[in-house]
Amino acid sequence: MPGSRVDPRSIGGFTITRLLGEGGMGRVYLGRRAGVQAAVKVVRSDLAGDPEFRARFGHEIQAATRVRSPYTAALLGADADADPPWMATEYVPAPSLREAVGIHGPMPVEQVRLLGIGLADALAAIHGAGVVHRDLKPGNVLLGADGPKVIDFGIARAADATVLTRTGAVVGSPGFIAPEQITHARSEPAGDVFALGGVLAYAATGRAPFGTGDVNALLYRTVHGEPDLAGIPEPLLGLVRACLDRDPARRPEPARIRAALSSGPEDRPIGGWLPAVLEPTPPRPVARAPRWRTPAAIGAAVAVLAAAAVVGVLALRGPGGGGPVAPSSGLPTASPPASASVPGPTAATGSPTAPADDVRVSAEPAGLSSPSGNIACYLQPNSVRCDIAQAEWDPSTIPQRPTGCQGVWGDSLQITGTDRADFVCHSDTVFGTGPILDYGRSLRVGDVTCTSRQTGVECRVGTSGHGLSFSRTAYQLY
Repeated sequence: MPGSRVDPRSIGGFTITRLLGEGGMGRVYLGRRAGVQAAVKVVRSDLAGDPEFRARFGHEIQAATRVRSPYTAALLGADADADPPWMATEYVPAPSLREAVGIHGPMPVEQVRLLGIGLADALAAIHGAGVVHRDLKPGNVLLGADGPKVIDFGIARAADATVLTRTGAVVGSPGFIAPEQITHARSEPAGDVFALGGVLAYAATGRAPFGTGDVNALLYRTVHGEPDLAGIPEPLLGLVRACLDRDPARRPEPARIRAALSSGPEDRPIGGWLPAVLEPTPPRPVARAPRWRTPAAIGAAVAVLAAAAVVGVLALRGPGGGGPVAPSSGLPTASPPASASVPGPTAATGSPTAPADDVRVSAEPAGLSSPSGNIACYLQPNSVRCDIAQAEWDPSTIPQRPTGCQGVWGDSLQITGTDRADFVCHSDTVFGTGPILDYGRSLRVGDVTCTSRQTGVECRVGTSGHGLSFSRTAYQLY
């Protein structure tokens, strides 16, 4: 990240907590407004400076507000006239299809079938609202727990009025863009169907249908070559081939695609449709303009959490573990041992802790996120660290923070302990290192167990009995 680039503190009333990613259209941040999380996309400066782009972007976001589908990320707000323009959509804490296939390989045929049903429903809703996606690809499909979610519809189409197209650039993703978009710059619903065929081929085989490599070669193969459909299971092969037909008039409409894949209107992806726990890519730190002098050890590229960013680390007697490493992708379920119950009062209620419904056990370091998205923890065999994205703690009822730890923008705090938890400053974040842990469930790594509750997160080390519990409004160390 360039040192001169400073990320915003808020956009359109959304408080920005961290950077989620960066792409051709701009940067995407995690934001929160009125307790609702959102993926806030901020348009690049070169696009924002083009009046045609702003006008087209405004038209597209108006149309996108009409899209209603359980398989699209809902538009929560946008402003084409802002400096810079932005749009906020529902935040889905899930990996993209590209990430999932890259880590786990091709999806089983049943999951590809359900994926196709969800994407067909999403395209039907998008097209019904008068929107053409134009950039449907594995990176724009999130594998949510209750079905796939299509993101970024509308924004790609707005780009075709900019200098990018006038200088000959192609709007879309080579390998998934339709031939008529390449040769005649035609953006029609049938182009999204072509991209859907490519996405299903990728999900089933782990390969893009027109290969990889040089962009010009990809575009040439898309216009003049045949897609590589080897390895696509027979129940899906004919449909994928029809979607990838060069003639847009011969491609099936989303309703026909859905009918070909499903046994009826109730046949659709719902909770439990995925075969395994899938990990999102950890987000990168956010750069802030300092509001005070930070310690030299923290440096400029610190992770910034909302109003008070707190990190909790609890360790056994003796040396603690190292920093976060890549978590394991699957966590088997075990019967809850006695250590699943964290002793002492909870942070928010002061009542004794109830046993967890079940415990997921990982042989490797692993992360978790609370269902609220407000707390994330990273467990190792002898330590655990927890970050909280927003805190409203009463200074009169909590332990005093170290002098160098401000607990506001630009800092994070670390609770660490050998005998008992304590505070020290920290400079990064564990958000994004693990899947959501439902309320009443626990994750155990080695001697460390964390339990997710509606009142917050509780963690303890079994051997020493030391632990922590905390929520947005309170915390306790014991």
